[in-house]
Amino acid sequence: MRIAIVCAKRSMVFVGMLALIALPNPASGQDDAVTNGTQRVLVNQLFHHQASQKMGLLIPLYIYPEDIHTNADYNHVMDLKRQYSGVPFWVIVNPASGPGDEVDANYTKAIDRLIGAGCVVLGYVPTNYGKLSVMDVRRDMDTWRRMYPRVHGIFFDEMIYEDTATAVDHQKQLSMMAHKMGYWPTVANPGTDTPGRYFAAEAADVIVVHESDHWPNDAQLHGNYFGSYSDYPPTTRATLMYSQATCDANAIKMARRYTRWIYVTQDTYKLNDADHPNPWDDLSVHLETILKTLAE
Repeated sequence: MRIAIVCAKRSMVFVGMLALIALPNPASGQDDAVTNGTQRVLVNQLFHHQASQKMGLLIPLYIYPEDIHTNADYNHVMDLKRQYSGVPFWVIVNPASGPGDEVDANYTKAIDRLIGAGCVVLGYVPTNYGKLSVMDVRRDMDTWRRMYPRVHGIFFDEMIYEDTATAVDHQKQLSMMAHKMGYWPTVANPGTDTPGRYFAAEAADVIVVHESDHWPNDAQLHGNYFGSYSDYPPTTRATLMYSQATCDANAIKMARRYTRWIYVTQDTYKLNDADHPNPWDDLSVHLETILKTLAE
């Protein structure tokens, strides 16, 4: 089990717990039941702390970091993180629908500064709904590690979401590979409802269960039906909203009951419309409204 907590005050404790969970039995002849029992206690304690985690932001910051020291969008994100230090910020960076082919010094500095403000930084990796092989995706993760080694985790976009064991195994392989390479967290985005078997298999640390131009209702986010995800904790789920002219604080509070990661933006997307191709290339004007709600 490879999970962790964003909260800086607790991170040292949890890193130690994770190490203990992963350790092999060092003593020849040691009672396996005792070892397994100890590991189970640590897993349960870790679950307890994650279940108490505050809702945080998952920000697709697909904006080029030109003049990073004076860049209004990046500096606004960093200033807000410092102001709302108790709210987790996970920020996705995306140089070229992935890491690109060459190191960009602006992205290097942007990642450094985001981390300096206390943000967890994720590198964007497309998976083309399972059409890219595991090794193709691995190459992107290798490139992120080589060119931008401070990136914490991976954002798998276009996650496969077919309700089959083969599809789940494909996504799980990607997440496990990322963990073995030292990445955490892994976030996967299918852009639609996700079958519960992906959560049962821990196919990613967090899965985006709703990405749309309209708010889901309570029942949709709850997922309380056979084959859905209501039996898996809110810490494993995220919600992304675009084309929102206003920000509904009550809707955020409803989403907080079922998910732990959220982003709401006015930026628009329209299918097959060249004037609205990307809902994540302008920073949300609703950030302060969201953060005030999350800080309540």
